[in-house]
Amino acid sequence: MEQTATVTNARQGGVGQYIGRFIANTGPLLVLLVMAAILWILSPPFRSPTSLMLIGLEAAAIGIVSAGQTYVILTGGIDLSVEAMVSFAGVVAAILIAGTNVAGGQIAEGIPAVAAILIALAAGLGVGLLQGLLITGLNMNPLIVTLGFRSILLGVSLVVTNGAGINIQKDDFLAFITATFRIGDWRIPMPLIIALIVYLVSWVVLRHTRFGRYTYAIGGNEVSARLSGISVNRVKIMIYGISGLLAAMGGILVMGRLVSGAYQNGTNMTLASVAAVVIGGTALTGGKGGIWGTLIGVFIIRIVEAGMVYLSVPSNAKEIVLGIIIVIAVALDVLRRGEIPWLRMRRPATT
Repeated sequence: MEQTATVTNARQGGVGQYIGRFIANTGPLLVLLVMAAILWILSPPFRSPTSLMLIGLEAAAIGIVSAGQTYVILTGGIDLSVEAMVSFAGVVAAILIAGTNVAGGQIAEGIPAVAAILIALAAGLGVGLLQGLLITGLNMNPLIVTLGFRSILLGVSLVVTNGAGINIQKDDFLAFITATFRIGDWRIPMPLIIALIVYLVSWVVLRHTRFGRYTYAIGGNEVSARLSGISVNRVKIMIYGISGLLAAMGGILVMGRLVSGAYQNGTNMTLASVAAVVIGGTALTGGKGGIWGTLIGVFIIRIVEAGMVYLSVPSNAKEIVLGIIIVIAVALDVLRRGEIPWLRMRRPATT
């Protein structure tokens, strides 16, 4: 009799675990599809190809920034400097392209956009690597280090621009990376294509390379990873470098779309990137999650913002909604990890 009950409980547990894993793996996608379906029904303008193109365009830059944030959070860290890096990279590239100083005067001939963009990306990579060095070499808290660099980068951007945007002229390269391609009635933004390429490469790196396995191992248990021979410090430095590089790439896309480099270009991208990562199923404690979930999280946030516009919700409520999304995302992360004591089920002892 006891044996039969044990088998029944095991089967029920197996089914429950299967359902739990299914919801954890597909939950964000189901939420995205339901939200899109509701907005499709309630708002006819949402159904237009132009509307969907704009959502994809808006998702591109924050999607790339969120991809870099995913690497960092998978190791159990966080990068609060990404929004400042978006602004900083855009300002650096705009200054080099326009050749203007703080007061708007000409200080040099502008350089081609491709060279300016490469320099801005190198700056993003360098700052990210420096943050990684400080975090690992001096055993500093990543929250404090990245928060400090957020202030530094925003301050530099503000001083250099004197609070005003630096306008630029698009050359052929900059026009190409910000163009849209027509396929029938649909227009596909090049920034979205670039973002999808970044996600594809990140998926290969995280799931099919030694570096990716090390990333998950560090987030799962850093001490065990170190004892197993993984060069934890080197991997972490590289990860913060990747985050800085991808944040700079997002900054370039924003700068190219707005045709201006300004210190406000990255506003709220830190909060949005963390929310997208957590909504997508990556644990804030690290070691669990995936890059495609982050992309789904980005589109969830963008559809919520688009829905507010199409349903005539006041724009001032955007901050409230974003804050609610972040709180819900963190709550879902806690629920996924089963860390709420009063929700844990007491299992009877078996003999």
